[in-house]
Amino acid sequence: MSNQNKKHRKFKVSKWLTLLRDIVVLVAVFFAINSWQSRNLLDVDTHVELSEHLLVGMDGEVNAVYESNKPTLIYFFAPWCSVCSLSIGNLEYLDTDKVNIVRIALDYSNVEEVRSFADKHHISSQILLGHNELKQQFKIQGYPTYYIMDQDQKVLAKSFGYSSALGLKLRQFFSG
Repeated sequence: MSNQNKKHRKFKVSKWLTLLRDIVVLVAVFFAINSWQSRNLLDVDTHVELSEHLLVGMDGEVNAVYESNKPTLIYFFAPWCSVCSLSIGNLEYLDTDKVNIVRIALDYSNVEEVRSFADKHHISSQILLGHNELKQQFKIQGYPTYYIMDQDQKVLAKSFGYSSALGLKLRQFFSG
């Protein structure tokens, strides 16, 4: 093998190692930011009595927040939130045979504002209308906020901010 081929091969390996290093750093930064953003949310393994919460849906019907024998992803959003507008559609990629999805609107001025948001994003699933007591119980400080709860109403995972369809699928995979 010539010296030029050895140099070329060394350069290729170096290039791949640099790329791998950059990916590892990017993933580490992502997880550090996510941990920092969700530091004030409920702790994992916290038990929340969801069965006591009855919320009104946009249709005026009273619904329980939690009634499932599978993990439940609770998605808290505000209709004025631009990040919520970008991320709420990603919930459609989850397998509802494996996870129950509950969408809860908070910090809205009226039901029509929530209905307009739902129409704009083609959400045909039920949206529940939350209130300040629920917001305080879940320590919601920004939108969107996600919690994955198990069958015993314990927090399995938590997140704040934008989550891609892939990120949601990974959370679903690791929680169920």
